[in-house]
Amino acid sequence: MTSLTGRVVTVAGPIDPPDLGHTVTSVHLVSDMNGAATVIADKAPVTIDRLGALALGAQNEDDLRLSAEDVRSDLADFAAQGGGAVVDVTGVDQGRRPDELARLAETTGVTVIMGCGGHAPDRAPEALADEIVREIHEGVNGVPAGVIGEIPTLDLDRPADRAVATAVADAARRTGAPVLIDRAATPTATHALLDLFAERGADLGRIAVGHCDDLATDLDALAALADRGVFVQFDGLGRLSSVYREIDDQDVAAAVLDLAGRGHADRILLSPNVSRKIDLKAFGGGGYGFVAQQLVPYLRFTGADDALLDSITAANPRRWLTFTEGRG
Repeated sequence: MTSLTGRVVTVAGPIDPPDLGHTVTSVHLVSDMNGAATVIADKAPVTIDRLGALALGAQNEDDLRLSAEDVRSDLADFAAQGGGAVVDVTGVDQGRRPDELARLAETTGVTVIMGCGGHAPDRAPEALADEIVREIHEGVNGVPAGVIGEIPTLDLDRPADRAVATAVADAARRTGAPVLIDRAATPTATHALLDLFAERGADLGRIAVGHCDDLATDLDALAALADRGVFVQFDGLGRLSSVYREIDDQDVAAAVLDLAGRGHADRILLSPNVSRKIDLKAFGGGGYGFVAQQLVPYLRFTGADDALLDSITAANPRRWLTFTEGRG
């Protein structure tokens, strides 16, 4: 088995970490989110007259489905904004298509890292851990995964969720792979999940905690996570503000500066929340390039220097995505 230590695993195979460039760490490319939704009556194609309602929360089956054709131009725009790599966290139950991810990477020139391990209904921990290790080292039809996750919100009081957490921790220890887990329901539950990872021998420095946007105004809670050595990921960027969204991108920008001021500039990851058609530029959204085009200039305006901007857009993702030596 070829060692992956010191390398980043992309859909085209291992590469040297400096080749990544500007990286967004949690998006969807080819995906279908309808499996996780309730039955949706509106099945009509997304058209311009529907964009406002969809942005404000209306549900539409077509909106929750992304194809390679839908996203190709947006990926090209991301590259034009200086983007180098994206991490696709689409689960098996969300329409993950490894072959199409590989073709998108080849045709757009954007590096794609594929996630794994996100769907495990009542699986034994040993079987799930073995599957994750296999997808990393052998790939899916030859396309390797480079991240464990995105792992949906887990509740350790549920045996099935505890089994998933155990499997992910064991696979992380065995492979030295980066891990993306969603934040748990409460800060206490999130720290308990991190405790389990540490007890199973996983390196907390390889773990990113996603969906931290909702903590953007709870700066002490964010700092407490960063103090554990994990990466704090803000991945809801670029969404239209509404009365249903308590946190906006300005709150996240302020949180980034606060974390940096507390000495945690090296623990921050950023990503636009592209998972629907209306998140793409062609359908009125911010697209994969939102961080580069919108958030970075705003952070610079509010006081971020070049060193901080390089950390949160390139150096931190590079360090997170680089495999360390597996153990056992």
